[in-house]
Amino acid sequence: MTAAEKSFIGLARQSVKNTPITDDAAFTYMLFTQGGLSPAPVNLPLDQEIGGGAMLRDVIKAGIVSGGRLSFIPRPKSLGFAFLGATGSVATVDNLDGSYTHTFKLSSDQFSAPYWTGRQDTGGLMGEQLQDLRMNSLALAWRGARFVTGQLGFVGGLPVPLATTTWDALSKVDSGPQFIAPLGTIELPSATPLKVVGGSFLSTMAIPLDEQWIVGSYQPDDFQITQRAFALQMAVKISDGDLYTKMMYDPAGGSAWVAEVMREADFNLQFDSPIEAASGAPYSFSIAANGQSGANANVTWTAQPLVLNAGRQIIMNITGTFLADPLAGDPIVLSLTNTTESY
Repeated sequence: MTAAEKSFIGLARQSVKNTPITDDAAFTYMLFTQGGLSPAPVNLPLDQEIGGGAMLRDVIKAGIVSGGRLSFIPRPKSLGFAFLGATGSVATVDNLDGSYTHTFKLSSDQFSAPYWTGRQDTGGLMGEQLQDLRMNSLALAWRGARFVTGQLGFVGGLPVPLATTTWDALSKVDSGPQFIAPLGTIELPSATPLKVVGGSFLSTMAIPLDEQWIVGSYQPDDFQITQRAFALQMAVKISDGDLYTKMMYDPAGGSAWVAEVMREADFNLQFDSPIEAASGAPYSFSIAANGQSGANANVTWTAQPLVLNAGRQIIMNITGTFLADPLAGDPIVLSLTNTTESY
């Protein structure tokens, strides 16, 4: 039997579509707990035809795509790939005594995103290259007294069997420090701590393929993003009714229901590692919105109806949905501090 732990998955950013990366030095290999990247052939059965009998008469390979989903424990270097895929651009990089803080934002073209070359060594049994990958989902999850975990989804183009003899995967594995919930800070709004039991950040990029299949090709023409969505979900301990009232009844805390959604984009959400990237600067990441409060805020907050369970703490599940910024500013800002110079 072959152990799954003998497998490797690597990513390298392509400069342009249709030009996969072949230089091993350009790849970073990710640690992951479950999943994989693989071909996904489109196998098409022939339609049933009158007079053709009771059984299928033919099946063809009508096309090929590739991709997959990875469950992983985020590390400081490879998390930057995920943030770049989710937002499409690195806005700024600040160097502070050996550590680098990367700020990821939507570019002026909010539909843009990089292409990636993926490669997978499946337990030393076979190697594959998958070109023109684009990330179509990113999820980060946290719970008290645990590691931050994540999931990353891809969809892409032509897969090719590949020899792995030139891969130096083990020396390029991103085995940096993890981010942990005990070093997390969640405030809503800023300077108002929120007692969060668990939560998640979700980014999705819609890449519909139904109109990308063109005559004369077994592959989709492109992997274009048509929509982006970002959301925060959290399970919160409540010791008073203020937050519940603001989300369920009146954002101003009044005593009657009003037809107004609570808007708050001035919040602080950050997770650190116990290891420092540089003196006084731990490896860390943060998630922010446009920083406004009230009508100009670009995050709306809603709460699910409370469900009470005998012998259990009262928990409220809340969701923050990021909107296009109604004024100047950035609708979402992802920041990452590590020792990687550039992406």
